[in-house]
Formats: sequence, C-alpha cells, structure tokens
Amino acid sequence: MPGLTSRDRAATLAILENAQWVYALSRYPKKQVLDDEIDVKMLRDRIGAMRKAATELSVAQKKKVDVPWGRLEDDPDETPDMLWTVAKKVTPKVLSELRPLVSDTPEAAFLISPEKKAPMKKKPATARKRKK
Repeated sequence: MPGLTSRDRAATLAILENAQWVYALSRYPKKQVLDDEIDVKMLRDRIGAMRKAATELSVAQKKKVDVPWGRLEDDPDETPDMLWTVAKKVTPKVLSELRPLVSDTPEAAFLISPEKKAPMKKKPATARKRKK
C-alpha cells in the first residue's frame, strides 16, 4: 500500500506478530487462560509488545485505520480481565485492519486472519406433536 514508510511497515509487522499470539490465546476458554499464571504472563507480555510497537507507528498511519488505539494503551491498574477484553475485542480488529497494509511483504504469508463470526441461523419453528 502506498504511503507506508519502512518504520511504519516494521511497526505494523511487530504489532501483527504479537497480535497473533494474543488472538491464539483468546481462542481458549477465558477461565482456562486466566487461571494459568503462565498464560496470563504471556498475554500481558504480548499485549505489552503490541503497545510498544504501536508507539512506533506514525500518528498519520494510526488515523488511517479503524483500530481502537485507546483500548490498547497501557493501564497501570490493569487486571487479567482487562487483558482478556483487549484480547477478545481489540486484537481481532487489529489483525483485520493492519494485515492488508503489509499484504505485499513475504512475512504476510504467515500471518493469520481472525475468523469471521457467522450469523446465527434461525431454526424453523416446528409444530409440536400432541400425545393422544
């Protein structure tokens, strides 16, 4: 995509690499992840790395993509539940918005895409049979 500087490209790739780990963890049940100290530490470290890489991204580039950057900012009172919210709500958006920016790089071939949520299908109403 034109207009992506080498610094922005490197920052975007760093954000996406860490977002993949966070997204992968968010696919597991919340209780399973948040009850395990190692998983919480990995979640915290990877979100921290995403935050650090996001500071390297230019303000102009941040404005071009629809990502809730405010939710990705560091919070000193952050709880594991807040980390989980970032993993579930922000990370899929980061992956889907930033991935097209680096689609022309070789590294992009190895990036994952978040699964799109399929709309719930309505079951046809079935008539209940009466017992005689």
